[in-house]
Amino acid sequence: MKKFNSFHLVDLSPWPIFTSFSFLSFALGVIIMVRSFNCYPFLFSLFLLLFSSFLWGRDVHREGCYEGSHNFEVTVGFKLGMIFFIISECFFFLGMFWAYLHLAEIPDVSIGGVWPPVGVSSFDPKGIPFLNTVLLVSSGISVTWTHHAMEEGDFKFSLVSLLVTVLLGSVFTMFQLLEYYVASFTFSCSSYSSVYFMGTGFHGLHVLIGSALLLICLFRFSYLLISPNHSVGFECSVWYWHFVDVVWFFLYLVFYWWGV
Repeated sequence: MKKFNSFHLVDLSPWPIFTSFSFLSFALGVIIMVRSFNCYPFLFSLFLLLFSSFLWGRDVHREGCYEGSHNFEVTVGFKLGMIFFIISECFFFLGMFWAYLHLAEIPDVSIGGVWPPVGVSSFDPKGIPFLNTVLLVSSGISVTWTHHAMEEGDFKFSLVSLLVTVLLGSVFTMFQLLEYYVASFTFSCSSYSSVYFMGTGFHGLHVLIGSALLLICLFRFSYLLISPNHSVGFECSVWYWHFVDVVWFFLYLVFYWWGV
């Protein structure tokens, strides 16, 4: 069939609908794991999600790098899609902040009428949370340097700077897990602990996703598959990482400093 527009018409693919159902099963797996402490549905749905995402990304990579289907109009569509996705994520975390501030402003009698609740020892904002803030801010600077060096044609510096960004994100994740390990409360202790683990946990999940995206870009950099004129995937990954930085800054102010 003759094409009467400049957009790329993708071939029929099972991965979008398969990935959608994988996301649904992943959410259900999280609920099952939290309520009944059964992690097998969660691990199975996580495997399906990673599997479908890998195959979908492989097809998109093939269309852009080897078939030359990603022209200017297609890349603009990718960028607009990423912008709308980040906006939807902003409203997702807005719900977390709304819940925290609402519960903090009107603490229930069942938790002692105070916030944090009686018996809950909140974290020192000058400890691990501050260190994690420094790590994420540093990673935001390093990934910006990566983008700038790529536009200047310095791919060696881009590779090193992007590697530093991935390492900083990995260290952040390890310190966040350490914070969970030494916490004096669990997910089901109170409304404070529930909203704390939901907010910081989902942010940690976004850090893992962002680290995985940047790690993929790192491999693409090493094989010279990214250039200033062919970098929409890397640019979207950088936007996502900056979004993760900004969300953590507000999480740090609200969850750790405010009301402690």
